[in-house]
Amino acid sequence: MFCDQNYKFGVLPKKDGFMIRISLKPGYITSKQLDTISHVANHYGDGRAHITNRQGIELKIKHEYLEDAEKLLNESGLKLGSTGKRIRQVKSCIGLECQNSIGDAISIAERLHNEFEGIWVPKKLKINISACPNDCAWAKFCDIGIIFRYIIGMDYKNCSGCGKCEEFCEAGAPNWRAHTISEKCIGTGECLKLCGALHVKEKVMAIYVGGKGGKFPKMGRHISNVKTEDEIIDIVDLIVEKYAKYGKKRIYDLVKEYNVNTIEDIENI
Repeated sequence: MFCDQNYKFGVLPKKDGFMIRISLKPGYITSKQLDTISHVANHYGDGRAHITNRQGIELKIKHEYLEDAEKLLNESGLKLGSTGKRIRQVKSCIGLECQNSIGDAISIAERLHNEFEGIWVPKKLKINISACPNDCAWAKFCDIGIIFRYIIGMDYKNCSGCGKCEEFCEAGAPNWRAHTISEKCIGTGECLKLCGALHVKEKVMAIYVGGKGGKFPKMGRHISNVKTEDEIIDIVDLIVEKYAKYGKKRIYDLVKEYNVNTIEDIENI
């Protein structure tokens, strides 16, 4: 498997060797795998490892040791990847280990990684998952982003009319006079501790598409809220299919060209 600018998938040529990129599955790696990475770095490289911003690991390897290094990593359950015009290593936050978590980000990230990582696409494609609207994984600023959130409602029967919800909410979503929560709500659920009139209507995964970083970062467009991992897989599969067929640059450009704002817009590309 060869990419345009790579010696092969996960291998970047350098003047004095190769930079190999280990495509780590979301979540955790074992202590034995860390020992293997350390061994490879010490015996086949320069004794150092670089942690990428996608939570992968890069090692600088001497030319003559590339095959030996890859074989040892593979035996430990690690593989090279996450380079070139492909779907990159899926990135997630720590998920349920965090006190702010609303959903299991690692679980859906693992499914997406196993299903899509390494697939050829017109340009690189990044998928990020955050377990809450704090968005530690920067899901809004990648090609496909998924964020767990609450849909908050207000029960007028339990509202005392104190107005504290409006003072508390930084997003400016509650209207206690109308007993409504506007679309400004980002769904953290922090307000639930404040008032008994506020409640969770449902827990969803918000899907964003067309974001990117770089010199001119762009926030992705919110296209849907879904409740199950299977729905996420189906929608990501649809996005990848359309992008692979009609995309020329990044997904941002496809979204802009076809004015994508909903799932239906993607289906109609």
